[in-house]
Amino acid sequence: MVPVVALLALSTAPAPLVAQSTAPSSRILKISSGALGETRLVHVHLPEGYALAHQRYPVVVLLDGQVRAFNDITLASAAYDLTGEQHPIAMRPQIVVAVEQGDRADDLVRRQDAFLHFLTDELLPRIDRDYRTVPFRTLIGHSLGGRFALGALCRAPRDFPAIIAISPSLADSLASAVVRCVREDTATAHRFLALSAGTREPRALANVERLIAALRDSIPPHWHITRIDAPGLDHTGAPLITIPLGLRFIFSDSAWLFPAAIDDSLSRRLGDADRLLARSIAARDRAFGMPRGASLDAMATEYARVVRAWLWHRNGERAVASARQLVERHPDTMLSHTLLIDALDAAGDQTGARKAIESALTWSNRVPWFDETQKARFQAQMRKALSERIPR
Repeated sequence: MVPVVALLALSTAPAPLVAQSTAPSSRILKISSGALGETRLVHVHLPEGYALAHQRYPVVVLLDGQVRAFNDITLASAAYDLTGEQHPIAMRPQIVVAVEQGDRADDLVRRQDAFLHFLTDELLPRIDRDYRTVPFRTLIGHSLGGRFALGALCRAPRDFPAIIAISPSLADSLASAVVRCVREDTATAHRFLALSAGTREPRALANVERLIAALRDSIPPHWHITRIDAPGLDHTGAPLITIPLGLRFIFSDSAWLFPAAIDDSLSRRLGDADRLLARSIAARDRAFGMPRGASLDAMATEYARVVRAWLWHRNGERAVASARQLVERHPDTMLSHTLLIDALDAAGDQTGARKAIESALTWSNRVPWFDETQKARFQAQMRKALSERIPR
């Protein structure tokens, strides 16, 4: 019998590993801030399928959240995935938190200490309390927001291990402070900095180039720093290219990959796949400095590698156990259901396989599909697979 996953790969391009629309679920929070002495509006955009999934998500904090263009670019970038997480262009889904600002100079310059206090001690704890998050956060700022983000890089390193600073207003004193705190950073957890300015804003571009040159002299090994080119763009256009490429730099970096030795063992199907996955997750958590009780859990395709390893070894029992774990953690991912079907087939459990196909059909009506044709094909294949397993 041809495995269900193989059937899907033959009939669709790419296979519907994740049935996901591009539009997230959004809501507006009104946060009463003691630090600012006022109520601040914050837009929270949840990944599509958040209500169905069980996973936890990194958080992107976007300054100037009242600018719809910034919201739209960030949301599209955070959800970008053409290949079901199979290739580096795909990124982990993220919760986007866009903070509205009125008097930007007030927030970002005159009372920047109070505004940072609002972000770190009022906003982030509220987001962590109300939503399924992991303590890995990216702060995105443009112009004065970029200046503020660079300041937060040094002043709130645990709160914002990743920074995207676009066309920052960069005084010499701030540049010196950034270089100093990067060089003197004795921690070992991964840190990320993406800097950019458009080629049509020469002063900002020169400042960014000088800062990048100074940083490259002696970057600690756990720091990942890049300059993003924005050719032909001015001050208002630079975010258009920097936000997506900045997020891709942060989430596609090799820092997120499993340790090479463990990854090689998984690829070659050597050793106990479940233990290798657990060791990989633990190693990544240590590399990112995850606090006790928090974890950058494996993605669906990382769990899928374990299931496929047991299928390759013809160990149906272990394949079923791993596939059930995958379904439990990523029920909104169609790949999890199809792999469970294949695992049950390998274990000779036809009754269980039929139930898994019925469950896949049920879930296919619950998850949001962007492509209704793809959904129809998937359901037709599931019905065909079910009919082949009905006892005559």
